[in-house]
Amino acid sequence: MSDFQDSRPQSPSASNVYEFSPEELVDKALRALQEAGVQLIEWKTLLYRRMGVPVILKDFHYLVPDEQLQLASKVLEEVQGLPRSIPPPLLMSTGGEFYSKATLYRVTRYTSAARAQHLVLYPSSFPAFAPSELEFQPRLTCLPDPLCKEVLVPTPSAAYASLIRMMRSYTRYDATRITLESDLSELIGYNLYGFDGYVDTDDEELCEDLQVDQRVEGAVRVVEEWRDTEQFREEERWIADALVLVVSGTWSVEDVPWADPLHRL
Repeated sequence: MSDFQDSRPQSPSASNVYEFSPEELVDKALRALQEAGVQLIEWKTLLYRRMGVPVILKDFHYLVPDEQLQLASKVLEEVQGLPRSIPPPLLMSTGGEFYSKATLYRVTRYTSAARAQHLVLYPSSFPAFAPSELEFQPRLTCLPDPLCKEVLVPTPSAAYASLIRMMRSYTRYDATRITLESDLSELIGYNLYGFDGYVDTDDEELCEDLQVDQRVEGAVRVVEEWRDTEQFREEERWIADALVLVVSGTWSVEDVPWADPLHRL
């Protein structure tokens, strides 16, 4: 089965909610959550777009304090009328904890994996940002006058640190780890190097035209400045060192340390 399934049957009147666009439904839902006292942290697709990665905005990802997930579910299902979705088995098996830890609320009439869109909530303990690593910023949206205007956003250094921290907690070929590697690679390429797309590093003429060496050197300086100004946690200086190695090209993203399979059991 390749479709998302609703966790419970929906009444015929529930379809009226889809008179609004996905962006409008998400906006209404976020405002309702904030009015209920739920803390929202921008994550994944939205955060990456903010950092310059031209990723397609299909789903809307936010972190919520673990103890507020039940309240958030009540607001979204009972007040906002958004059905909770169960992902298809294939996504569950290939997406790792990005699906098993997620709670999805459908914001389109469509249920197929190709066309369905969701407001996706994760427990904030998943990437585990510290309060000092978050700041309020205007919410990214195409709506001219959104109801939800601000959300918490991780700082750039914290976004990178969380990816490497999470990568360290999974075994080498774990599905979640593979997704994290891809996310880290794209962030470095678009955000730190400032590329507009894929660059064939074996093409010497192209690399010279794009000043790849200078871009890499500049990116390394940015990470070293984060480290020198203590933007990484004191007990996690290894993360800064690992990021320098990856950004400089000494390591690939696959070389970031991973968890011992026996330790994960």
